[in-house]
Amino acid sequence: MKLFSLTLAAALIAGSAFAKDTVVVAGATSKSGRAIVEQLAAAGYTVRALSRNPEKSKDFPAGVEVVMADVTKPETLPAAMKGAQVLLSTVGAVPFGTDVPEKIDFHGVAAMTDAAKAAGVKQIVHMTSLGSGSSDPNEQLNKMFNMILMWKGKGEDHIRNSGLAWTIVRPGGLADCEAGKAGLLVGHMDGSASGRVCRADGAAVMVAAIGNADYNGKTISVIQDDKAAVNAWKGQIKAIPRD
Repeated sequence: MKLFSLTLAAALIAGSAFAKDTVVVAGATSKSGRAIVEQLAAAGYTVRALSRNPEKSKDFPAGVEVVMADVTKPETLPAAMKGAQVLLSTVGAVPFGTDVPEKIDFHGVAAMTDAAKAAGVKQIVHMTSLGSGSSDPNEQLNKMFNMILMWKGKGEDHIRNSGLAWTIVRPGGLADCEAGKAGLLVGHMDGSASGRVCRADGAAVMVAAIGNADYNGKTISVIQDDKAAVNAWKGQIKAIPRD
């Protein structure tokens, strides 16, 4: 089922400084990565989807370039980034999977960021999670998944210190539902916030960051807010303070 409309795609791309340029999507075959790829393709971007298992990308929209790349194998990254202007990333260890958060969320994200910078990428938008950066061993996600929030925070810090234009997007619990059907709460959240958000809405926030200076240097948490107007979040990004 399509979770994104062409009308919404056109609205997101309007005014983007990077419209029609090449956007790399790292973690493209994850559920959130797929939502990003679909939205970018619908909006008319040239999309390069990175995956360590390109076989999973057979159902991507026509015209999407698929490249094998693995953030744990830095030698695969330079060619994958070549000629791109923007990097959107959902790279992260999968809970209950075999990936080690330190290896993926920190060292892998750092290698990806360094390769993007060396290739001349101008902007990176990276998805992590509510609570990223917490070093509390008793925090539920840290306790369950080898300090995953701490390692995500270290990956975020590497991006912040990269010299690139950057945005960190921290969604709440991710759900499979249609974008643009519910309001969103966006902003700095101190760790006390909790909630869920449609993957496609989290993807829409990331896509809207492309070429938009209002997003630069900001860590933006995103959860669903049933009391908010559906598109109100778009006018609230500018007011969010930079880190």
